[in-house]
Amino acid sequence: MAAKTLMMTTLVAVVSILLICMSGSVSAHTHKTHNVTFFFQESILVPNPTGLVVAGPGGDLSKLQQGVIVVVDNVITQTADPNSKPLGKFQAQYVLDGSIKYRVQATVIIDFPGDLVETTYEILGQRTSFNSTDDRTLAVVAGTGFFFGQHGYAVAHTVSQKLFGTNGAQINVQKWTLVVGK
Repeated sequence: MAAKTLMMTTLVAVVSILLICMSGSVSAHTHKTHNVTFFFQESILVPNPTGLVVAGPGGDLSKLQQGVIVVVDNVITQTADPNSKPLGKFQAQYVLDGSIKYRVQATVIIDFPGDLVETTYEILGQRTSFNSTDDRTLAVVAGTGFFFGQHGYAVAHTVSQKLFGTNGAQINVQKWTLVVGK
């Protein structure tokens, strides 16, 4: 009988320890998030573009040819108005794969006035065609500077889009919301 009681006591102790460990690991993995929202005006294949075709066949984005690489350098602003308060830069490269999607590798540089610490978010993912107005979700894989160790996801939303001609020339106003935390 004593052996049976000892076994039950040991089993209860082990289950209790497991429950405590599991509750601790669950709370250790939960974290608070916050949103970082910004806008930019992206122009491709128009005068004074913010995106340039730097490699690939022919430079015709309307066909999403395999091998086309576009490099972008956009000022990010507080609102959709291009004259609103500048917050930093959105620098990226888009690699087209010949399908209706393309790969995005982006760095969002947040510029804190007077601060020399580079504060960035690194974003990776795949987006649908340049002409899509659907929301897109990408991974925020890392933060640096004041955002060190933060990660999460980004939602890109096309606020407005103007297409010109047949060569893929366009101007897009994008709203990006990053949901990030540690």
